[in-house]
Amino acid sequence: MRSMNEILKLVCTFLNEENVVYVVVGGLAVLFYGIPRTTMDIDLIIAMDMDETKRFAQFLTENDFFADEEDIKTAFEEKSHATIEDKTSMIRLDIKGIYSENDRITLEGRRKVSSANFEFYVTSPEDLIANKLLFGSDQDVKDAEGIYVRQFDHLDMEYLEERCEGLEVYEEFLMMKKRVERRMKELVN
Repeated sequence: MRSMNEILKLVCTFLNEENVVYVVVGGLAVLFYGIPRTTMDIDLIIAMDMDETKRFAQFLTENDFFADEEDIKTAFEEKSHATIEDKTSMIRLDIKGIYSENDRITLEGRRKVSSANFEFYVTSPEDLIANKLLFGSDQDVKDAEGIYVRQFDHLDMEYLEERCEGLEVYEEFLMMKKRVERRMKELVN
């Protein structure tokens, strides 16, 4: 059974070698910046044209994933996501294309990181916080809070505020910021 790290390395190495522009988002990005939690999928935004989907699906199939080229193409055409399962574990890839200005900004703001002897691209902590507030579930808000605390000294606050304003979650951001900073002060005192 392959680990999350092995699958991430396999897929991202392929995308890097093929010069496909992508960014890791979602729960795995939260693990990178925030409070560790369980996740069983790797969420990716991918800038891939239809011709590249054939090679990608072939690569996935050759590497023990349940992958179908038509499912991937359909997901991109319908502006939804394709779920691709690893045959050796319960880990899934959830891939989507660039369907909105928010997706484009998230992709452009990606950061190259190194982990376990390979490089991959992950969303910025600012984009991740803003998107988590946009999605708005209890878990998303907890994720945003954890990232805010762990990355506090490294966040570009001006950019974070701009992103929250652009996604119309600025009020939610201010409430989260106030709540988290109050807790941080309590811990110091």
